[in-house]
Amino acid sequence: MINDLIYSDATKLAELVRTKDVSPVEIMRAHLDRIEAVNGNVNAIVTIADGALEAASRAEAAVLSGGELGPLHGVPFTAKDSIDTAGVLTQRGSPIFKGRLPDENATSVARLKKAGGILLAKTNLPEFSYWIESDNLLSGRSNNPWDLERTPGGSSGGESAAIAAGMSPIGLGTDLAISVRGPAAQTGITSMKATHGRVPMTGIWPRAPRRFWHVGPMAGQSAMSRSPFRNWQDPTARMRFPAARRCSMPALVASLSANCASAGWLARALGRSILRSQPPSRQPPRH
Repeated sequence: MINDLIYSDATKLAELVRTKDVSPVEIMRAHLDRIEAVNGNVNAIVTIADGALEAASRAEAAVLSGGELGPLHGVPFTAKDSIDTAGVLTQRGSPIFKGRLPDENATSVARLKKAGGILLAKTNLPEFSYWIESDNLLSGRSNNPWDLERTPGGSSGGESAAIAAGMSPIGLGTDLAISVRGPAAQTGITSMKATHGRVPMTGIWPRAPRRFWHVGPMAGQSAMSRSPFRNWQDPTARMRFPAARRCSMPALVASLSANCASAGWLARALGRSILRSQPPSRQPPRH
């Protein structure tokens, strides 16, 4: 049952919560236990959000009382440590910002919470998000859960490693050149560099290159459905999508085909169904 929870995608977890098959507390505890078990080797999680279990208890109470539930009600999520989280350390991978506590959530975080998501933890990154590996002088190096001698990439490598290792079902990264797509390919998960402006950059650092920077969702080996993505995108933005075709995650990782990425799972990710891939093995080796 534990493996079913830590390797289920966010949409499935939300469905289990709505149908009362699993409680938000069970889901949160499963992920916290997983972090305790494997993060020492992977070093993807840098801060556990205070009050995560209490928030899960409140989410459970809302389910039992018959209250209105958001599309991600009771689902844990993680966020790259360059993304502001109110009252939770956001240190940007730098000793300069050690101990920094934001007063407000980034817009993307606020929208996920409004949809019912529960902040679980913050994930590692290179200092200031400027590198293709996730290593810094404050929180150290993140390792690829498939092979601890290899990198999960950067700059959203902590996020990709956390998801690949079953420590988080879904999360937020940022992308300038390859910072969500590269780590996703290197750890066998999925990600999306959303069209600029589709997801607001408010509360995300560094600020200078915002005209080129994107917020991107990251999730496990099932492509993300419209249900999670639409909860943090800007509904006023407009974009067109090519016709979708099925594309497996192994093919994406093997070829890094632009056609596969854009015409296949990306279009499906913004549609109304989930594309399930068939990787050689669902779980990274145990460490």
